[in-house]
Amino acid sequence: MANCLIGSSLLLIPVLTIAETFSASKTKIMDKIKNVFIVTLMLLSTGSYCQSNYQNLTKELLKEYKNSNLTGFAVSIVNTDSILYNEAFGYENIAIEKKYSLNQRFNIASISKTFIGIGLMKLVEEGKLELSTPINSILPFPVVNPYHKNQKITVEHLARHTSSILFGELGTKAWYLDSEFLLEKKEIGKTAYNDFRCWEKNSKLELGDFLRESLSLEGEFYSKKNFSKKKPGESYDYSNLGAALAAYIIELKTGIKFNQYVENFVAKELNFKSGVWRHISNNELPTSYFQTKVETPIHRPILYPTGGMILSCNELTQYLIEMIKGYNGNSQILSLESFTTMMSNPDNGRSGIFWELNDNKVGHNGGNYGTTCFMSFDKETGIGKIFMTNISSYNNEDLLKEMIAIWKKLGEYENKL
Repeated sequence: MANCLIGSSLLLIPVLTIAETFSASKTKIMDKIKNVFIVTLMLLSTGSYCQSNYQNLTKELLKEYKNSNLTGFAVSIVNTDSILYNEAFGYENIAIEKKYSLNQRFNIASISKTFIGIGLMKLVEEGKLELSTPINSILPFPVVNPYHKNQKITVEHLARHTSSILFGELGTKAWYLDSEFLLEKKEIGKTAYNDFRCWEKNSKLELGDFLRESLSLEGEFYSKKNFSKKKPGESYDYSNLGAALAAYIIELKTGIKFNQYVENFVAKELNFKSGVWRHISNNELPTSYFQTKVETPIHRPILYPTGGMILSCNELTQYLIEMIKGYNGNSQILSLESFTTMMSNPDNGRSGIFWELNDNKVGHNGGNYGTTCFMSFDKETGIGKIFMTNISSYNNEDLLKEMIAIWKKLGEYENKL
């Protein structure tokens, strides 16, 4: 409630000096007192209004939670420089009734990709690459669309999901398990069961090795199905594989593993503690759930830059505030020009530089087994919102509707706080 003036109005009451008291007429003095009294009442009522709406939103969200099948969730509403609303509901672990916390880190899934966008724009500012740079001038192995062998794929194609590189069937190979899988199909559903059975057979691979095996002609996972029949730059196809390749390019250009590059960035620019990646085995991971409220086994991403970050609601909130500042030219992370490029599309397309665009809204969503996250802000109002939960909405339309209802409820109140 940072823009509500509760308790501050008395500081705005002007002081009548002795000279004014003796020189002014009784009428003027009374008029001053009356005006001050009116201003004070207005400020107090504004504060009460904001406080009341904060409490009303909390009541409504609590009602949404109690009427839902969600385990727990956290939400935030922010503007350019402050938190307007920030609360958690329900449980991280329903078995032991461990409450959902604003400070507990959860997987933010594909919102992780926005950090790839920042990394690319930093390299552009440092003169180490251009968005128009062909990727084969950087990579140690050639990546060529077999249907369009003479068409160059650029960094910008990767960043805007127009590279013609697809993910598709590689999803069965891009994760591995770090715990036993003892669940039955009836407990978690056919799709989840089949995915985890596939992941159970996989081994941990380095990012660059997986990309080479998937995109190099001699690679073990190579297939023409990893590419679209459309030309590079011609069609939007959201691709985790293309995004991971962009992160790998950051590795090659900086000489630092991407996970360490981001760790350094969030520590320096956002003052986050270390350990923001779920693929690091010694990280303490929160409880996460299938849509049936059965706990997920620990599963770790090989293509971790595309969806493997773990941040708390408070940390993600701080990050969103900084991004809103940046879009308005008030951040030291990147220049205004870089933020504008990152959060827009010259062809009115759906993607900025790893930021999703929808009319005046800019942000990113994320979802995987055990997590669902929404994050966006309005370019005109500068107000942003966050929703995060530790249960997946895969194959469960009712759960997804419940999450969307909470998101819409935040939208109803975003201009009232």
